Amino acid sequence: MVLAIGVPVSFLLFTIVRDAVENVARLRFEQQVNNGMNVIQDRINFYAGILYGLKAQFASQGPVTRLQFHRFVESLDLKRRYPGFDAVNYAAYVPAKDRKRFEETVRRDTSLDPRGYPQFAIKPPGERPEYYVMVYLEPMAGFEFAFGLDLGVNPAVAGTNPQVLRTLQESARDTEKLTASGRPIRVKVAGKEYIGLAMRLAVYRNGMRLDSVEQRRAAYLGSVGAGFNVENVMKGVLDEETARYMQFRVYGTGPTIDRVAPKSPDKDRLLFDSNQLARGSLSRFGVDDPDHVFTRVLPVEVGGETLEVHFSARKDAIIEPFNRALPLMVLVGGLLSSLLLSGVLYSLSYSRSQALKIAAQMTKDLRETEERFRLIAENASDLIALHDPKGGRVYVNPAYSRLLGSERGVIGTDAFQDVHPEDREQVRQAFLDTVRDGVGRRSEFRFLLPHGDVRHIESQGSAVYDSNGGVALVVAVSRDVTDRKRMEEDLHSYADRLMATSRRLVEVQEAERRLLAGELHDRVGPNLTALGLNLSIVANGLPPEDYPELVARLEDSSLLVQGTVDAMRNVMAELRPHALDDYGLPAALRSLAAGFSRRTGIQVAFEADNPAADVPKTVDLAMFRIAQEALNNIAKHSNADRVEVAIRRVNGHATLSVRDNGVGFDPKRIGASNAGAGWGLLIMRERAEAVGAEFSLQTEPDSGVQVLVEYAVGAGA
Repeated sequence: MVLAIGVPVSFLLFTIVRDAVENVARLRFEQQVNNGMNVIQDRINFYAGILYGLKAQFASQGPVTRLQFHRFVESLDLKRRYPGFDAVNYAAYVPAKDRKRFEETVRRDTSLDPRGYPQFAIKPPGERPEYYVMVYLEPMAGFEFAFGLDLGVNPAVAGTNPQVLRTLQESARDTEKLTASGRPIRVKVAGKEYIGLAMRLAVYRNGMRLDSVEQRRAAYLGSVGAGFNVENVMKGVLDEETARYMQFRVYGTGPTIDRVAPKSPDKDRLLFDSNQLARGSLSRFGVDDPDHVFTRVLPVEVGGETLEVHFSARKDAIIEPFNRALPLMVLVGGLLSSLLLSGVLYSLSYSRSQALKIAAQMTKDLRETEERFRLIAENASDLIALHDPKGGRVYVNPAYSRLLGSERGVIGTDAFQDVHPEDREQVRQAFLDTVRDGVGRRSEFRFLLPHGDVRHIESQGSAVYDSNGGVALVVAVSRDVTDRKRMEEDLHSYADRLMATSRRLVEVQEAERRLLAGELHDRVGPNLTALGLNLSIVANGLPPEDYPELVARLEDSSLLVQGTVDAMRNVMAELRPHALDDYGLPAALRSLAAGFSRRTGIQVAFEADNPAADVPKTVDLAMFRIAQEALNNIAKHSNADRVEVAIRRVNGHATLSVRDNGVGFDPKRIGASNAGAGWGLLIMRERAEAVGAEFSLQTEPDSGVQVLVEYAVGAGA
C-alpha cells in the first residue's frame, strides 16, 4: 500500500515542481531578452543621431567643404567613442549638366591632399540624367573603391535594377527621413571581411523651406551616410554572464549586397550571430526543440526598415542548478520515503554483506591508486627521492638512478655527498629546517657526478608526516636545469656584446655628424660667403637708375644666398651643435630650447644648475640628443603649449628632465595602432643606456609626458 500510494504522488509532485521551475526560468529569459532589445535599440538610435548631427552641419552653414567635413568627423573620435562606425560619407547630388564642372572641382580640391584628386571621375561611367556621387569619405583609407561611386547606379549591388536604386535615392530625398539598407553588406577591407549595415539621411541647402516635396527637391544637396560594422555594434549587448548561455541573431529584410563574392542564399538575411563573439561558450547549440530551448523573436526598426532579432537559450542553462535538480530531488525524495518503509527490514539483513563489498572495493581502489602513483614516479623525467630525517636516501626513481648510478648503489647513501662542496652546507641547512618546522623549501645547487661532470639542480623539498604529527620523511622533487643555466649565461653575454655594439654605433654616428658639419663649414660656407660678397660688389657697381631690374635680381640673389647660409648653419647645429663643444651642455640646451620655441611657437622654460665638469662628454652628447628627440616628439604629438627643460645635480646624479603639458598617452598602447609608434622612445632609451644612464618615462592620458635621464656621476661612460 505504501508503494502503491507513494509512487504516483511522487510523480505528481515532480510534474508540478518541474513546471513551476520552468515558468520562473521563462520569465527570467524574457526579462533578459527585453534588456538586450533595449540596449540594441538605444545603440541604433544613438548611432543614427550622428547622421542627424552631420545633417545639422549642412543646415547650419553654407556649403560644407571637404576639410570642414573631415574636421567635424575627426572631432567625433569615432573609433574610440563609436566603435560600431565603419565609415561616414557624403554623397552629392549632381545633375547631368554639372557633371564635368563637378569632376573638375573635385580634382582641384587640395584642402586635405595637396596633390588633389587628378584621377577623380564619377563611376560607373556613362551618361545619366542625374548622379548621386560619393565625394566625402572618412576615413578614406580602405574605402577608396567608393570614392566617386554613383549610388544611383551602384555596380556593387549585383542583380539590382538601376531604376530601383535611383528610386531609393529619390525617396530619401523627398521624404527627408532616415533610410537603412535593411540588408547585410559583406565588406572586405584590408584583408578583413565582415557584415555591415548602411544608413543614409538627405541634406538640404541652408535657409530653404522644406515643407513640400517640391521644396525639398529644390533644396536637395545630397545625403550623408554611415556604414556600421554590425559585430562591433552588437558587442556587449548581453552581459558576460548572460552571453554564456544566450544566443541571438539579427536578420535583415532583403538579399545580400556583396562586393566580394556571391554567398550561399541560406545566409542572405543574416546580419549578425552572437556565436561570432561567444568563443566556446554555452550559447553554441544546434537544437531548436521547444522542450529544450526558450526562443523569442522581436522586431527592431532601423531607418524605416524592420529587422528581426531571434533570441534563444537552453533551458538547462538558464535554470539554476539547484532549481534544475529540485524536481528530481522531490521525485527521488518521495520514492525514497516510500521505499524506506518497505525496505527497513531488508536493509538490516543486507547491510553486512554490503559493508563487506564496500570494504573490498575500497581496498581495490587503494591498491590501484598506489599503482598509479608508482607509475607516475617511475616514468617521471624529474628526479624524485625520499629521505629520512637524517638525510639518508630511502627511495629514488629511475630518473635519479640514471643521473647518479644504479638504484641499489644510491639507496641508503647520504643525500648530501653528491652536492658540490661549495653548495653542500646551504642544501643541508635547508633540509634540516624542513625537518624542524615541516615547511617545504626550494633550493638551487650543483651536483658533482661520479665522472666529474657538474649539473645544476632545482629542488623542492616537502615534509611527510607520521601519525604523531612529526616529520617522518622528506620528499624532494628535483629538475636538471643545466641547459637553461647555460642559455642564460649565453643570453647575458649576448646582451653585453649588444650594449657594446650600440655604444660603438652612437660613437660612429656622432663622428660622422661632426665630420659632415666640419665639411659644410670648411668647404661650403666660404664659397657661399664669397658668393654673397661678389653679389654685393656687383650690386654696388651698378647704378640702380640704369639697371633697376638687374639690381633687383642681384638683391634677390643675395637674399637667397643669405637664406642658404642660415639653413646650412641650422643643419650644422642639428648635426653637431657647436655650443655643446664650446660652452657645455646647459648652453647647448638653452640654445636648443630657444630655437624650438621660435620654430613651433611653444613656450619653453629652461632651468640649469652650474655645469658639471665631471660628466663625460659622451653623456652630455647623449642627453642633448635625447632632449632633441623629446622636443621633436612634443612638436609632433603632444598638442602642448608649454615645455619645461631642466638640467640639475641631485644626490650625486646629473639629471635631464623634459616635461610638457600636452595630451599624454597610455604607454601600454604604444605600437597598438601604428607599427612605427614608439620608435623615438626606443632610440632615447638606447642612447641613455649606451652611456650608462637610466631612462624613465612618466605619462598618463591627458596629463602630459616627462622624459627623465639620470646619470650617476663617477659611474663612467
